[in-house]
Amino acid sequence: MAKLSLDLSSGTLHPRENVFGTGNIAALNGEVQVKADGAASVGLVVTGTYVGTLVVEGSFDGANWDAIPLRPVAAGGLYVVTLASAAIGRWQGACAPFSTVRVRMSAYTSGTALVRLAADTGIYEVLAFPRAADLSVTVTAAAGVAATLTLPAVAGQLHFITRLTIQRFAAALLTAGATPVLVTTTNLPGSRVFAIPADAAAAGTMWVETLSPSQPLRSSAVNTATTVVAPLTANVIWRMTADYYTAP
Repeated sequence: MAKLSLDLSSGTLHPRENVFGTGNIAALNGEVQVKADGAASVGLVVTGTYVGTLVVEGSFDGANWDAIPLRPVAAGGLYVVTLASAAIGRWQGACAPFSTVRVRMSAYTSGTALVRLAADTGIYEVLAFPRAADLSVTVTAAAGVAATLTLPAVAGQLHFITRLTIQRFAAALLTAGATPVLVTTTNLPGSRVFAIPADAAAAGTMWVETLSPSQPLRSSAVNTATTVVAPLTANVIWRMTADYYTAP
């Protein structure tokens, strides 16, 4: 049975059916909209060849817009808000609070995104799906040599770091320094930096920094390597390990 929706122009209730919108987006801020009064879920299909960023948004009043989280249909349990780097595929999410839903090209370089958007009366359910397989990568440098830990780029995927360990081993006597040793990163929000103590240490001693976030630390861009870089430090052996998985 179709869900009832309030027709604001007449003040009467009438059955609300699914509504579909289709369009080609080939310009900055180009968009496809559908009315979502009475709808509970939103479905999206994107095809075509383009270089740009799509965002899915909902509005109560047609003037103010909020991002809508979506789950890839083919990879349950994984959430995205921004469809970047020429993403194509099928997504679904919840839109119950909104009167209008749109797909908008928030950044554009070239090409055309073919978009089909649906405001559906069916209830959107978040199901417990297995996530992508857990991965791990480790790097160990020689004494007095810089180390770079690299999470390799995966097409259409982000990195989600569940645990990061940085170990500083004293291969010989370490003398205290006036400033901390900075371990830098790329492709992480805010270009995160870890400050490692530059204290005196006896040969054979180990100092360990472990990051175990309550929620996985998500990389900034898809199809991009994520790196953690420990600088050349005299008499130090660096060993770094990241546990992670990839997802859109």
